[in-house]
Amino acid sequence: MSKLATIDAVINNLKQEAMTLEQIWQDYGLAWQQLGWNMAQVKLWLLCQPSVHIKLAVNGEQAFQINCAQTNEKTNLGDELVALLEKAGRPMPLSQLISKLPAGRVVTEPMLRAAAQHDARLELKGPLLKLA
Repeated sequence: MSKLATIDAVINNLKQEAMTLEQIWQDYGLAWQQLGWNMAQVKLWLLCQPSVHIKLAVNGEQAFQINCAQTNEKTNLGDELVALLEKAGRPMPLSQLISKLPAGRVVTEPMLRAAAQHDARLELKGPLLKLA
Protein backbone atom coordinates (compact mmCIF):
# COMPACT_ATOMS: atom_id res chain seq x y z
CA MET A 1 0.00 0.00 0.00
CA SER A 2 1.44 3.40 -0.94
CA LYS A 3 1.90 6.11 1.66
CA LEU A 4 -0.88 8.24 0.18
CA ALA A 5 -3.24 5.27 0.01
CA THR A 6 -2.54 4.55 3.66
CA ILE A 7 -3.31 8.12 4.68
CA ASP A 8 -6.56 7.90 2.68
CA ALA A 9 -7.39 4.61 4.43
CA VAL A 10 -6.93 6.25 7.84
CA ILE A 11 -9.18 9.16 6.81
CA ASN A 12 -11.86 6.79 5.44
CA ASN A 13 -11.75 4.69 8.61
CA LEU A 14 -12.17 7.79 10.78
CA LYS A 15 -15.30 8.64 8.78
CA GLN A 16 -16.76 5.27 9.84
CA GLU A 17 -15.77 5.20 13.51
CA ALA A 18 -13.88 7.06 16.21
CA MET A 19 -10.46 5.62 17.00
CA THR A 20 -7.99 6.32 19.78
CA LEU A 21 -4.43 7.26 18.94
CA GLU A 22 -3.27 3.83 20.09
CA GLN A 23 -5.75 2.09 17.74
CA ILE A 24 -4.63 4.22 14.81
CA TRP A 25 -0.99 3.58 15.69
CA GLN A 26 -1.48 -0.19 15.88
CA ASP A 27 -3.85 -0.63 12.92
CA TYR A 28 -1.60 1.33 10.54
CA GLY A 29 1.79 0.57 12.12
CA LEU A 30 3.46 -0.42 8.85
CA ALA A 31 2.40 2.86 7.22
CA TRP A 32 3.77 4.97 10.06
CA GLN A 33 6.99 2.98 9.89
CA GLN A 34 7.26 3.61 6.12
CA LEU A 35 6.66 7.31 6.69
CA GLY A 36 9.21 7.35 9.49
CA TRP A 37 6.69 8.84 11.91
CA ASN A 38 6.53 8.22 15.64
CA MET A 39 3.31 8.30 17.65
CA ALA A 40 3.72 11.99 18.53
CA GLN A 41 3.97 12.86 14.81
CA VAL A 42 0.83 10.86 14.03
CA LYS A 43 -1.03 12.72 16.77
CA LEU A 44 0.22 16.07 15.45
CA TRP A 45 -0.92 15.12 11.92
CA LEU A 46 -4.37 14.21 13.26
CA LEU A 47 -4.64 17.47 15.19
CA CYS A 48 -3.74 19.45 12.04
CA GLN A 49 -6.51 17.89 9.93
CA PRO A 50 -9.40 20.39 9.82
CA SER A 51 -12.01 17.65 9.37
CA VAL A 52 -10.81 15.50 12.29
CA HIS A 53 -12.59 16.12 15.57
CA ILE A 54 -11.60 14.94 19.04
CA LYS A 55 -14.09 13.32 21.36
CA LEU A 56 -13.85 11.20 24.49
CA ALA A 57 -13.96 7.44 24.04
CA VAL A 58 -15.83 5.19 26.47
CA ASN A 59 -12.65 4.57 28.48
CA GLY A 60 -12.02 8.33 28.80
CA GLU A 61 -9.23 8.50 26.20
CA GLN A 62 -9.21 10.94 23.32
CA ALA A 63 -10.70 9.50 20.15
CA PHE A 64 -10.40 10.96 16.68
CA GLN A 65 -13.26 10.98 14.18
CA ILE A 66 -14.37 12.75 11.04
CA ASN A 67 -17.88 14.10 11.16
CA CYS A 68 -18.98 13.87 7.51
CA ALA A 69 -21.90 16.26 7.93
CA GLN A 70 -19.59 19.01 9.17
CA THR A 71 -16.98 18.33 6.48
CA ASN A 72 -19.53 18.72 3.70
CA GLU A 73 -20.76 22.05 5.09
CA LYS A 74 -17.32 23.66 5.02
CA THR A 75 -16.52 25.88 2.10
CA ASN A 76 -13.89 24.70 -0.30
CA LEU A 77 -10.58 26.47 -0.75
CA GLY A 78 -11.63 28.03 -4.06
CA ASP A 79 -14.65 29.68 -2.43
CA GLU A 80 -12.49 31.04 0.37
CA LEU A 81 -9.95 32.47 -2.09
CA VAL A 82 -12.66 34.14 -4.18
CA ALA A 83 -14.15 35.71 -1.04
CA LEU A 84 -10.74 37.04 0.07
CA LEU A 85 -9.99 38.52 -3.36
CA GLU A 86 -13.43 40.13 -3.57
CA LYS A 87 -12.93 41.67 -0.15
CA ALA A 88 -9.46 42.97 -1.04
CA GLY A 89 -10.61 44.27 -4.43
CA ARG A 90 -7.22 43.59 -5.99
CA PRO A 91 -4.89 40.70 -6.92
CA MET A 92 -2.90 39.32 -3.98
CA PRO A 93 0.30 37.29 -3.59
CA LEU A 94 -0.26 33.65 -2.61
CA SER A 95 1.89 34.10 0.50
CA GLN A 96 -0.36 36.93 1.69
CA LEU A 97 -3.51 34.90 1.00
CA ILE A 98 -2.24 32.09 3.23
CA SER A 99 -2.08 34.48 6.18
CA LYS A 100 -5.62 35.76 5.48
CA LEU A 101 -7.28 32.32 5.62
CA PRO A 102 -9.28 31.42 8.75
CA ALA A 103 -7.36 30.22 11.78
CA GLY A 104 -6.96 26.47 11.82
CA ARG A 105 -6.92 26.18 8.03
CA VAL A 106 -3.65 24.49 7.07
CA VAL A 107 -2.62 25.16 3.44
CA THR A 108 0.54 25.52 1.41
CA GLU A 109 1.33 27.54 -1.71
CA PRO A 110 1.10 24.42 -3.93
CA MET A 111 -2.36 23.75 -2.48
CA LEU A 112 -3.42 27.32 -3.33
CA ARG A 113 -2.02 26.97 -6.86
CA ALA A 114 -3.92 23.71 -7.37
CA ALA A 115 -7.16 25.24 -6.08
CA ALA A 116 -6.72 28.25 -8.37
CA GLN A 117 -6.07 26.04 -11.41
CA HIS A 118 -9.24 24.05 -10.73
CA ASP A 119 -11.49 27.05 -10.19
CA ALA A 120 -12.62 28.98 -13.28
CA ARG A 121 -13.18 32.12 -11.17
CA LEU A 122 -9.47 32.38 -10.32
CA GLU A 123 -6.40 33.18 -12.42
CA LEU A 124 -2.69 32.98 -11.56
CA LYS A 125 -0.40 35.73 -12.85
CA GLY A 126 3.09 34.88 -11.60
CA PRO A 127 3.04 35.10 -7.80
CA LEU A 128 -0.32 36.89 -7.82
CA LEU A 129 -3.79 35.40 -7.70
CA LYS A 130 -6.63 37.42 -9.20
CA LEU A 131 -10.27 37.02 -10.10
CA ALA A 132 -10.80 35.89 -13.69
